[in-house]
Amino acid sequence: MGKLLTALLSLFLLLAGVLHAPPAQAEGVVFLTRHAEKSLDVPGDAAPLLPVGNDRARTLARMLADAGIDELVTTDALRSRQTGAPFAELSGLQPQVMTREEEVAYAARLRQAPDTKDRLIVGHTRNIPRILDALGVPNGGQIKLDPDTDYDNLFVIQMYPDRPATMVRLRYQIANPN
Repeated sequence: MGKLLTALLSLFLLLAGVLHAPPAQAEGVVFLTRHAEKSLDVPGDAAPLLPVGNDRARTLARMLADAGIDELVTTDALRSRQTGAPFAELSGLQPQVMTREEEVAYAARLRQAPDTKDRLIVGHTRNIPRILDALGVPNGGQIKLDPDTDYDNLFVIQMYPDRPATMVRLRYQIANPN
C-alpha cells in the first residue's frame, strides 16, 4: 500500500508541476509575403503591379487589417511598395522601405533581439528563403518559389527566445472586390 500511495503522490506532484508550468513565451509574429503580380513590360525595380496584382494587394490588406501588425516593411522596388500600400492605408502605418539586403539584415536583427511587435514584410522570390533563414526557420532557406506563379504565399513565422522559429505557409486567393 505504501508504494501505491507514493506512486499516486508522485503522479499528483508531476501533474501539479505541469499544470503550473509557465507557457512557452513567444515573441512577435512576422507575416512574410512576396510582392503581388507585376508587369513584365517594365524591367527591373520600376515594374509596377498589374491590375490583378493590385487586387491581390487589397486582398492581403483586408486579410491582415485586424492582425495587430505594428510595422510594415517593403523593399524599394515599386512592386513591393505597391503591394504594401493598401495595408499602409488601412492600418495607418508608414512603411519602412529597405533594399533586399537590408530586409535580410533586418530579419537577422529580429532573430537576435526579438520583441513582441507583429510585422508584415513584403519581399521577393529570391529574398524570401533568405529572410526565413535569417529569422531562424528550420530549413527556411530551402523554400522554393516559382517566380512565374507564386504570388499567393503568406508565411506566418513565430519566433521564440529559446527554440527555433516555427512557420506556417498559407496560400490566399484574390477576394472578389464586390
